[in-house]
Amino acid sequence: MAEEIDSQAAKKRRIIHWNPDAGQEQVSRKWTWKKIVGWTAGGFVGLLLVAAVLIRVGKAVFGPEFLSTKPAQVAAAPTVASASSAFISQAKAEQANELTKKALGELRKIPPDHPLQLQQMILMEKSYGEAESLLASRDFAKAFAILEGLKRDIDAFTANIKIKSEAKQSYDKILLKIQDLELARSLAPGALESAFEAAGAGRQLLNDGNFTGAKTIFDRGFTELKKAETALADFVRDALLRGQKALAVGEKDEARKAFQSALEKSPGSDVAQQGLKRAENIDRVYALMQQGAAFEKQGQYAQAADSYQNAFSLDAFSAAAQEGQSRATRLEKETKFAAAKAAADAAVAAKDWPKAIAEYEAALKVYPKKPDVQALLKTTRESAHKEAVAKSLAKAFSHEKAYQWREARDAYNETIQLDPSHAEAKEGYTRSGTVIRALLQYEKYIEAAEQLANKADFQAAIRRFNEAMAVKPSYLVNSDRVQQLHNLLMAQNRPVDVTFKSDGNTWVSINSFRQPSKFETEVIKILPGDYEVIGRRRGYRDVQMTLQVRNGAPPPVVTVMCTVSSDRN
Repeated sequence: MAEEIDSQAAKKRRIIHWNPDAGQEQVSRKWTWKKIVGWTAGGFVGLLLVAAVLIRVGKAVFGPEFLSTKPAQVAAAPTVASASSAFISQAKAEQANELTKKALGELRKIPPDHPLQLQQMILMEKSYGEAESLLASRDFAKAFAILEGLKRDIDAFTANIKIKSEAKQSYDKILLKIQDLELARSLAPGALESAFEAAGAGRQLLNDGNFTGAKTIFDRGFTELKKAETALADFVRDALLRGQKALAVGEKDEARKAFQSALEKSPGSDVAQQGLKRAENIDRVYALMQQGAAFEKQGQYAQAADSYQNAFSLDAFSAAAQEGQSRATRLEKETKFAAAKAAADAAVAAKDWPKAIAEYEAALKVYPKKPDVQALLKTTRESAHKEAVAKSLAKAFSHEKAYQWREARDAYNETIQLDPSHAEAKEGYTRSGTVIRALLQYEKYIEAAEQLANKADFQAAIRRFNEAMAVKPSYLVNSDRVQQLHNLLMAQNRPVDVTFKSDGNTWVSINSFRQPSKFETEVIKILPGDYEVIGRRRGYRDVQMTLQVRNGAPPPVVTVMCTVSSDRN
């Protein structure tokens, strides 16, 4: 569609010629044969000229062999591909040279001790010198080819040296092996002879430089020796097995014979020597083992363990004795554990807590890490503790109810020792202690009152008695002793009329009761007790007397007068 639109638009455009003379030129003439021939000859000559110019330019640029029919040399080809190929060959050649130089350096350290090796080494050195010359002349391709071949020669030479070393070692080993297996000559007829012949043939091949063949011959010899070695090992193994079986059934002579036979073919056998040593006491060991088995069957595990232990002490390599001892010991422990556990369970059922705890502890001595027994012991101790607390508290209550305060306090203290946080026990301990202190104070006051009453200090005695009554517990009833004291003090608590007589000049005083005064006759009410009466008069000696006032006795008449002058001697 676009082409059609463009063609229509072209038809409508108006063409304006820039040449003002357009349309006035003459119409060109038609082609003739002469013109055609002339133009053809001229074009051919022109093509030849252009070709000649192009060839000269090509040779000038690309070299004289441009468009030549001779095959071009690779090294002189100036193309991009040829240049890349030359670079790669140089890199490979230089790398191969480094590797080959290093490998030859290692080979030079190994002195060639065989003519064949020396000849091969000379040829490799010659090839390497040729490769170095080609590298110097930058003929990398040929140098690389020579170095690759030399690498293969070096690898073959190295392998040959290795084979040679292995072959020599094999020769030494096969001779030693033949000597070591001399004891097996009768067990594997012809094997040692064949191995010795192989050793001789291999040695000849070593001398001839046929290391690979020598190694092959030596391997055949080792195969023969393997037969002898296997036969020897089988014989020793069978003899040791016979000895072990004889030991198992206590056959002393048979065991010694078997182990001695094994030791003859294997002089350094530790197993055979050990077997001979065990055979010395195997009859006694076997008897003890039988005894241990009998005890074990009867359930006498301790005796069984002792028998097995004695057997093991005679034969320290007896696995059966060691296993028997371990088994019997284990069974003995299990029996003890089961018995202790059963006794503990029965004690728990009977609420015999001390016995239950002791039995559980005995069970744990056998197996300390039994979690179920540990849990039972803990529960039992808790139950025992609760019961002990309850019993102790009940005992305290009983003593307190009977007013046995010291015993109650001790029981409360026992409860607190069992359970320090027990509130009732703490309160009871405090309460009983308070009563005990009150009783002690009460007794102290009563004793003091008695002492004062004995001294006729009735008023002081009454005060102490009243103090005793103040602290006395309400439940406490006065004893006969206290009641008698009370009656005495009550009787001596009424004043007594005491008549005092004087001369009216003497100052009369009653110590701690009455101040000094003068009188001739005076009646004074005085509470019962002992008093000191003093009479004083200026110029006269003092008069002192003791007055005892008691109810129930006739009222005393006291005369106090100072009649003796103080001037007299």
